[in-house]
Amino acid sequence: MMPAKSTSIGSRSKKSAGVLSSNLLVITMAALVLIQLILIFSQTLHVNVDQRQQSVQNEPLRQHAGTTNEKLSSIASFWWPSPATSGGFLSAIYNAQNPEDCSSKSTKYFVMQSLKKNEGDNRGLSAWASITMQHMLHAFSDGDDPSAGRRIVINDNNLWPMAKGCQHGPETRECYFLPLTKCKLSDVDPIDTKDGSVALIDQKKDNYDRSARTLYSSDTSKYARMTENKIEWTGLPGNQKDHSLTALTAAFLAYNLQPQPWLRKEIDERLKKSLPVDLNPDRTLGVPIRRSDKCFGHDIEGSAKGELDCPSLETYLQSVKEFIKFDPLIDTIIITSEDNAACSEFIELVKKEIPSLRIVTNVGDVQQGTGSASKLESYKEGASNADVIASALTSLHMHLRARYFVLTTKSSWTSSIAILARVYGFSTDVYVIDIGRNRNSYSESARKGG
Repeated sequence: MMPAKSTSIGSRSKKSAGVLSSNLLVITMAALVLIQLILIFSQTLHVNVDQRQQSVQNEPLRQHAGTTNEKLSSIASFWWPSPATSGGFLSAIYNAQNPEDCSSKSTKYFVMQSLKKNEGDNRGLSAWASITMQHMLHAFSDGDDPSAGRRIVINDNNLWPMAKGCQHGPETRECYFLPLTKCKLSDVDPIDTKDGSVALIDQKKDNYDRSARTLYSSDTSKYARMTENKIEWTGLPGNQKDHSLTALTAAFLAYNLQPQPWLRKEIDERLKKSLPVDLNPDRTLGVPIRRSDKCFGHDIEGSAKGELDCPSLETYLQSVKEFIKFDPLIDTIIITSEDNAACSEFIELVKKEIPSLRIVTNVGDVQQGTGSASKLESYKEGASNADVIASALTSLHMHLRARYFVLTTKSSWTSSIAILARVYGFSTDVYVIDIGRNRNSYSESARKGG
């Protein structure tokens, strides 16, 4: 009996081993099939990635030369280059303006004085940025004599007309923008110092004693001394013909227009309300319409005299159509203006003539009806100077997201927008149609760069 039982158990063991072997074979085959499927999926994914890379120009937030991840993620929010870390001309300005020791007797200064009757000074934001740039170029080359050493530009603490009633700080430029330097007015020599350490430019072409530690600009003239030597102070080899004047100008504008934290937050909130997150800068056209007090024959009390025979809105529209013929992929147009009537009328023209375009506007734009600075709060009921500045700078930041521009370079405001867009904008390159011709180096930089 025992041998028979043993034989039965051995049979069952062989059968179990066969089943186990069969199961292992099934599992192995299934694993091989799974591995093949994974390989096929990986190859398909690789092909799809390659195809996606080949069609990357169709992506709304594509990365291109000169952009950063931070910048690409800021289509509908605040972004601005950092003077301390961006490098190039911008960092060169930062380094020139922030010495190791502000109190050293070897540290020389250029003090930008306000006009004697500064409350009526009607220069706008771009005019102030431009005049500061000219003073900085003067200071960095010490009036075209770099051998005399650099000077640091600092502004006085008198009233800045646009900052009247400032709730965020002093009624000076620093109400809105970061200081030009970490140095303080207490570091400079007082203007009435009699020991030869101070010089004053009475007229912009005047010569002066370059050994003086502190130089004061004129308080009777709005204009600055023009500087021929614009590059040597940077330490770059060659001369200014070897480098981009547009890049240099954009760097000065970017340095001068660094907003204070409260203003940055305000601009950011306005941008988020105004800009669609899927906006593609390479397919966007900007039309910053500058009218009102810029036009000849205006009757806006307290504003600057007109400087331009303002083009008709139909002329703007015709240029928009020309751009669309040039690039049929344009799908968005950003329209802004300080002139509410002009802005509204042009929007209606675009809706009627080019209904396929998506229209983007500055939501909540104050549109105060002037670019003059001395009485901003008086042009729009209920608006403060701070509202006007935040609104205007929001428009500027919006236009940095455009590739194509229709503008009048007789306006330093719209020229500044184009110059900044060429160097710090979100698009790969910039194209400008100027419908209000003005011949000077500033407008040339706006029109074609270089």
